[in-house]
Amino acid sequence: MYCTQCGTHVNLGQSFCSKCGQPISVPDSTAGAASPPGFSEAPTRITMSATRPTVPALVARPSRVARHLSALSVLWIVFSILRLIPGIAILAMGRMRFPFMLMPLSEHMRSFLFPFMGAVGLLLSAYAIAGVVAGWGLMDRRPWARMLAIILGCISLIHFPFGTALGVYTLWVLVPEGGDTEYLRLARTN
Repeated sequence: MYCTQCGTHVNLGQSFCSKCGQPISVPDSTAGAASPPGFSEAPTRITMSATRPTVPALVARPSRVARHLSALSVLWIVFSILRLIPGIAILAMGRMRFPFMLMPLSEHMRSFLFPFMGAVGLLLSAYAIAGVVAGWGLMDRRPWARMLAIILGCISLIHFPFGTALGVYTLWVLVPEGGDTEYLRLARTN
């Protein structure tokens, strides 16, 4: 038997031509298999197999945003609740007198220190509440939550080490090319 593409001799049972790699299938009759094509008295046609090996169907893997969104939302909620505790404590210190603050402070120091502590506590508490809202919005797949989480992620980069890690993780999940369309698709399906 011979290859129909290059004419090289092919042994019976061989699946591919050893010279050109053409798939070979066994002809229906082996009457003209002893001579090269074109020299046989009764023309026989060698059929070539057009089938390919079956590849198992691949399961569609969810996008990076879909895989990491629930973990990111839980991390934002936990981090923000932990950030809310010192915020409320500092806010309370600015409004109350604690035993360690019984030392006499001048009026000027008191008029500066207590409003400053109240403002810092208010900022920390507002940041923590915004983080809880962002975490809830990401968990519920709200369209506005992605942008809020990105903004809070950029701010949290300065809160070393845990805030930095959460900020980097947030930016890695939500900012890359195509992240906005993936998130919007998830928000629409939910």
